[in-house]
Amino acid sequence: MKKFFAYFIPILLAFTIGALGSYIQGEALVEWYPYLIKSPATPPSIVFPIAWSVLYLLIGISAGTMLARGDMSVLRLWLLQLLLNFLWSVCFFALRSPFIGLLVILALDVAVFAYIIYAAGRRAVAAWLFVPYMLWLIFATYLNGYIYIHNHGPKATTATAAAMAIAIPKFSLPVLPYADDALAPIMSKETMHYHYGKHYKAYIDNTNRLIMGTPYENMGLEEIVEKSEGALFNNAAQALNHQIYFEGITPTQKVMPKELERRIVRDFGSVENFNREFANTAAGLFGSGWVWLCEDDGGRLSVVPTKDADNPIRHNLNPLMCIDVWEHAYYLDYQNRRPDFIREYMKIVDWDKAASRLTE
Repeated sequence: MKKFFAYFIPILLAFTIGALGSYIQGEALVEWYPYLIKSPATPPSIVFPIAWSVLYLLIGISAGTMLARGDMSVLRLWLLQLLLNFLWSVCFFALRSPFIGLLVILALDVAVFAYIIYAAGRRAVAAWLFVPYMLWLIFATYLNGYIYIHNHGPKATTATAAAMAIAIPKFSLPVLPYADDALAPIMSKETMHYHYGKHYKAYIDNTNRLIMGTPYENMGLEEIVEKSEGALFNNAAQALNHQIYFEGITPTQKVMPKELERRIVRDFGSVENFNREFANTAAGLFGSGWVWLCEDDGGRLSVVPTKDADNPIRHNLNPLMCIDVWEHAYYLDYQNRRPDFIREYMKIVDWDKAASRLTE
């Protein structure tokens, strides 16, 4: 029984710290982390909880191996690394500071390395159980460092910083012409809460933060999208994409205006052909992105898919309507059934709004 508790308590403690860290990370993973510039080596999101769960189990067993032998000498080092692990979640995700997070995870690397060296002289298996954790931390340190280096905004002077503190944001979340539950059951109130109220708002907030003190501060949203790169482009383009998306849906769909219908029939053969091509393109777009009905300089219409945050105006096209096929747009209501979402979305397209975006 004594040995059971020697293993059980460290494992329970490790998973408790992990659960608290995950709770802290939750909001940031929705509103902040997805929009950072990340290393090409960043694994899919599902890898992180699986990896940490396995590693917490191993480090718990490592401590239990020492405690079961009555060796308490290593306990302080083990608790120190666990505390630093939790502190990193606070600094990186809650405070949203990659710089402080980098300092903390470097300290965590040192503490874990010290534990491995110290444990190796007493019980080799305890040290080896920590090696996968050490390797993962080295990789996590690289990812944290990459985010810190590649997501710098403009360096502000003291005067600029003071102005930023009292400045009115240039862009704001628009008030929708329908209630947040008006699109149900096609789009639930919960989806609107997260998609419109969290994701869309985060893109706008990040855009406002990134343009402060730069030449982009005096530009409109479309001009920023046309001229920017990196983190600013990702956030500004997503803000514009979501603006077009939410403005382009309605709880009371009307008959397609004659001019839009005439052009669709001219360029697709029929409205049915357009609907089929649009739906098939949206269903077939791999990963995250958007599908648009666009107009070129000659007035011809086409269905255009774009990846991630890309917007047709970057390709000299005029976007008339779009569907968001990032999973956050539909997963709460449709899970992995994207084709079902696409089919239902076509029932709430605001054809009047799409027609209003046609050029003369």
